[in-house]
Amino acid sequence: MKTTIRSPRHDRLSCLGSRRLRQGRVVLVALLWSLALASQAAVTDGFTAKFDVHRGKLGLGTTEFSLANDTSPNCYIYRGRADPNALVRLFLGDVRDESRFCVEDDALRPSHYSHRIQGDDKKSYTLDFDWAAGQVHYANKQGTRQTLPLAGDELDPLSIQIAARRWVAEAPDPDTLAETAFRLVDEDEIKTYRLRATDGGTISTPGGRYDTLRVDRVDDNKRLSFWLARNADWIPVRVEQQKGDGAIIQMNLTSLER
Repeated sequence: MKTTIRSPRHDRLSCLGSRRLRQGRVVLVALLWSLALASQAAVTDGFTAKFDVHRGKLGLGTTEFSLANDTSPNCYIYRGRADPNALVRLFLGDVRDESRFCVEDDALRPSHYSHRIQGDDKKSYTLDFDWAAGQVHYANKQGTRQTLPLAGDELDPLSIQIAARRWVAEAPDPDTLAETAFRLVDEDEIKTYRLRATDGGTISTPGGRYDTLRVDRVDDNKRLSFWLARNADWIPVRVEQQKGDGAIIQMNLTSLER
């Protein structure tokens, strides 16, 4: 029988190799964790994005979205503003949206949302989230009020954009993301949006050329698609909406300040 004699030096080298391997794994985990945290932080970095809006070949006006820090740590204000052109203004006034939300225990929690359409009191409303009581309070400018129960993960129509960007940013490989669901308080009811991510290719907009990931709502016949820029913190650079066989409403980025 052959006997292998291990020298003390060989044992020391073996132990050193195992220790370095373990240290390498720790460093790798720490690096991946730091990258994930950096991706999450980038999603909540401030920006202002401006878009032109078309319905087919008809220009409808412009839209602007801006994200900024609120006064409390890890809290933010996300605003949207739609300015219709002179023709569209005959039928629809200016639209203003604002979401105030915080990131708590790695969860996005809206506190207040407002939606204002000039000249339309029925469609102008607010949402106030009371997470301690597990309720959200809806009120429109006509005086209609309603209280809805919260399950704990609901979003408002603006903060869902940030949540979807976080979902993508936190993925090790965004191109292989599984379909996922987001719960949304939409006016006086709670809906579930199911989103799917696929490669969006490289697209050209008036504001630049971007390599993108496309995110689609897949649970409704009213198609909603976002093209998120891989090299710009997953900020949307194109948005399309289409109901049934109707004309596509498209928003294309014209400028981005980060």
